[in-house]
Amino acid sequence: MAAQEQQGWYRLAVRVLDGVPTRGEGAVSDAAAVLKNAAPAIDLGAMGTTGIGSAEWNSGLEELSAACTEADAETAVEMFTGG
Repeated sequence: MAAQEQQGWYRLAVRVLDGVPTRGEGAVSDAAAVLKNAAPAIDLGAMGTTGIGSAEWNSGLEELSAACTEADAETAVEMFTGG
């Protein structure tokens, strides 16, 4: 996959993540907020890069996974294209 296509998928992912509702309290909500801050939504049509894959993102993803495990909720990261 070309870098331009990969970044396009990442931009879509952060827009979707931004729309995930949270309660605003508790470990899962706090961890989701860390991810949203690490990779804030990029406006449709904008060509910015995301924070996906950064150290802050990876740390936040681990935090979210741990919080969900503690809350007895399943999490998964889906990869569906090569690259």
